[in-house]
Amino acid sequence: MEVRKGAWTEEEDILLRKCIEKYGEGKWHKVSARAGLNRCRKSCRLRWLNYLSPNIKRGGFADDEIDLIARLHKLLGNR
Repeated sequence: MEVRKGAWTEEEDILLRKCIEKYGEGKWHKVSARAGLNRCRKSCRLRWLNYLSPNIKRGGFADDEIDLIARLHKLLGNR
């Protein structure tokens, strides 16, 4: 059976959220089986960390954050 690739559906997001709520983060090799997803462990981990985690800050930057970014870029460049 091949793993599913491409865009995630809302149903898959819900299954992943429920699995993480029940078992917690980590042990990503077990997540797809526990959640009933046909996705690889890396896909599940990245989906959680980059899109679904409640710790992700969304929205614009505050003025002090913009100032810090500009000063650091002036100091360090694109490194």
